[in-house]
Amino acid sequence: MSARFPAPWWRHIWLAMLFALAAALAGTALAESEPARRWPARELGGAFWVDHTAAATVDQAHRAFATGAGRPVNPNQVMPLGPGTAVWYRLELPRVAEPTRAVLRIAFSGTDSVELFRPDGGGHWRTQRSGDSLPVADWPVRHIDPSFAFDLRPGEDATYLRVRNAQPIRVQWTVQNVTSFIESVKAWHFVLGAYAGFIAMVVLVSLFNAVSWRDPIHLYYAVHVAMVAVSIMALTGLAGEYLWPDQPWWTDKAPVVIPGLSIAWVGLFLRELVAERGRPILSWLLYGHVVTATLMVVAFLVVGRENVYRAPSIFALPGLLVLLGVMVWYSRRQPKVGLWILAGMAFLMAGALAPLVHNLGLVEPSFLTDFGPQLGGAAEVPLLLIGLYFRSRERHASRERLKAMAHTDPLTGLANHRVLQRRLESVLRLARKDPLAGAVLRVHVANLADIRAEFGREAGEAALVRAGECVAKEAREGDLVAREQGDDIVLVLGGHPTQGQAAIGGRNIIARGLKYSGRLPPGVTLKLRVAGFAPPLPESGDPAGLLQTLARLLLDIENDPHGRALRFVGSPDSSPWRSSPWPKHDELPPQSPPTVDELLSLEHSRPKRTSSLH
Repeated sequence: MSARFPAPWWRHIWLAMLFALAAALAGTALAESEPARRWPARELGGAFWVDHTAAATVDQAHRAFATGAGRPVNPNQVMPLGPGTAVWYRLELPRVAEPTRAVLRIAFSGTDSVELFRPDGGGHWRTQRSGDSLPVADWPVRHIDPSFAFDLRPGEDATYLRVRNAQPIRVQWTVQNVTSFIESVKAWHFVLGAYAGFIAMVVLVSLFNAVSWRDPIHLYYAVHVAMVAVSIMALTGLAGEYLWPDQPWWTDKAPVVIPGLSIAWVGLFLRELVAERGRPILSWLLYGHVVTATLMVVAFLVVGRENVYRAPSIFALPGLLVLLGVMVWYSRRQPKVGLWILAGMAFLMAGALAPLVHNLGLVEPSFLTDFGPQLGGAAEVPLLLIGLYFRSRERHASRERLKAMAHTDPLTGLANHRVLQRRLESVLRLARKDPLAGAVLRVHVANLADIRAEFGREAGEAALVRAGECVAKEAREGDLVAREQGDDIVLVLGGHPTQGQAAIGGRNIIARGLKYSGRLPPGVTLKLRVAGFAPPLPESGDPAGLLQTLARLLLDIENDPHGRALRFVGSPDSSPWRSSPWPKHDELPPQSPPTVDELLSLEHSRPKRTSSLH
């Protein structure tokens, strides 16, 4: 039985996947409807001032902007942040006619430090702090991005924002009232929650596939999917909000460490997928990728983001191209599986490359540079799942064929000698308790040597296949047809057949051999000889002895002066000639067995037809 999901299971799984994707699309639609209710950043006036000492106070920043040091804000500008540098923003918030509860959100979850300074009306400043330098649990608003809640009042003075980060980034923000913010948070969390549920389902399906298909590639894939999902959660800030809200150090490092380890794991996953005997270079190439990616992650942790933040990007470009090249090579060798895997990996790598090339200053910031990894990871998961399903199905079919070869004869498709031995042992063991149980017929192709000599080896093999068909048509449920060593076919009858019933079966086998078949050369038929053991079988016998006894009886049949083609051990004249199937023993008339000439005369009276060897 094939080790795969029953059809209803697969139907439920795919319906669940479609529901999750539909939920994600619905959430995206909700999220996209929010900007109409926000005050978007590009509609806000503002200016920025770079503090190269990172030590200026809010009063100093206030004086700097008052003296005209600030420059107009461009939301797409990459700010020159880094160690020892801070950027101050003077925010011109929307004018309101009445006090409004508002939320300011910085649209980058990995910002190290963000501080909001607002006047308190008495000449002082109210300060709120957020960013990866603080635990998410201590942020003013616990959210995926640094956010601040405050009361926006009519005619109030400017608000200042100070941003620090270990590397240059774009600083974008949105301001909206609390109601709009809560609605947008619900929509965004709905999308991420649907995606997380989809990933959890894929991981469970992969674990089930690993067990049912007995293919470890699904374990590698389950780990890969989980790492991609956690990477996306770390990049979006969802992990910092829910998984480690009290670990600011890890919140800051995770968006680089986890994707880096995920890229390293892709090398192990592909190595397990494409590894072949005699191709050690490919395996070592992928192992080298894994080691290099891991070393980059270690260097990032040891040296710090500010010193090596470009190094992972520089490595990732050739590293991802190596992985893509391996997948192209594999898809050419295994297109049915490889093309699905290649498509999924291409989406993932394209999404990962977008922010990398932006970090290297090769492209301008865009939606893809911000959300490329998330989009690529979402598209990759179902494509790889489909490709691995086809791979495991093919491997399972190959294993089944190999397993069948251990029990069947590769030429005739019948049971082999090993299976025959086990069945005969079982029949003889049963015969000791039930003397009337079981019967054995051994069939020999008397003209096989002549066919081989005249028409060649292929014709001889076709003759054996045809002999197997003649015997197999006489088998019933519970019987066994096997090819014995020496090109003989053995039929083991189950149940309680009488000698007369076994003799009828032997006669039918001989008659079928005399019929013309398209498998054989024109004008060639099979001369079959049958030796049988009818109940009671010998109590002290063994399979080898039983088969040898039948082999000796076949030799006697070849030398039979009367030309008999069928004999039973201990009963030389026990082959009845009747056309009715399986008669009762007491209904058999006392007849002499048919000779070969009598059987041939019946066939010669029929018109011959031309046939060819298949």
